[in-house]
Amino acid sequence: MNALTDPRAVLAQTAAWLDAEAAAPTGRLVAVVGAGPSGVACAHRLAMLGNGVVLYEARSRERMLETLSVLALPEQDAFAQLLAVGRIRVEYGRKLGENLDLSALHLSHDAVYLGIGLAMARVLGLSGPAPAGLSDAARAVAAVVAGDEPAVQSVPQRAVVIGSGDGAVALAARLKTLGARDVTLALRHALPPDDAMQAAREHFVRVRPWLAPLEVLRDAHGAVEAVRFEQTRMLDGCLVHTGGFTEIAAHAVFKAVGRAPAAGLAPDDALRSLSHEGERIQVDGCFRSALPGIYAGGDCVAARLGIGDALRHGERAAQAIHADLQA
Repeated sequence: MNALTDPRAVLAQTAAWLDAEAAAPTGRLVAVVGAGPSGVACAHRLAMLGNGVVLYEARSRERMLETLSVLALPEQDAFAQLLAVGRIRVEYGRKLGENLDLSALHLSHDAVYLGIGLAMARVLGLSGPAPAGLSDAARAVAAVVAGDEPAVQSVPQRAVVIGSGDGAVALAARLKTLGARDVTLALRHALPPDDAMQAAREHFVRVRPWLAPLEVLRDAHGAVEAVRFEQTRMLDGCLVHTGGFTEIAAHAVFKAVGRAPAAGLAPDDALRSLSHEGERIQVDGCFRSALPGIYAGGDCVAARLGIGDALRHGERAAQAIHADLQA
């Protein structure tokens, strides 16, 4: 067996390419729904920026390969390398509304990008000024726009905050000052530097790293009772699930997503205007939907896009998502 056919040698070469070309792992995990030009471009850029990506595609592998052909050859090669090292994972035959639930995606990933068609957005109730599908996701997780003074309608005795950015820490600390007895800040990855957790420590917030949220558990009356997590760890630069589970009691769950200006990426005012026409998913100039942590681009926000425009949507959305997750 020579170096060209030895799988270990191929993997080593791929890992070396990753170290040279892609950013270091961020520990963030993003769901990209739809492997059209917009979704593929978004997945590629997110992975190159160091994020883990799960690409959910309703079609077969062969159909997705057709989409990959619209990328430039270097990007096609990079996509293949990212697949090989696990930065991008593809799940085929997964379709929103059938065997893929938006609420579950919203909970189990740091962010969700919807690269679906306009017709699918209408069928799922995701279009219009108050998309029903996006509202449904909020029933599983109370999504809060992170900020210096996060708005909290009622103060729970026990709360779980999912996130690791400044907004998540600020929200957890704010809940404690408002009177919550027990607040847990759940992180998918390792603890960040001490200064990032200063406010959490000062307000006696419990910080639990290496936990990926799986589901919100409810009692017989439908009230939030706990959150179920799977334990995670880093393996060869990728965040992996260990198969160990834990539950944290809670009366309310908040998913806090930072919203920082995307560095080097000016908001697209034309995009904001297009998405507010008709029944498309409404997004701001950085592809953010009405629900924090859920983004959309491509035909579902601006119909009759050319392939070049769809690719641009995916790339710019990835930059915005990455900047928000680092906030």
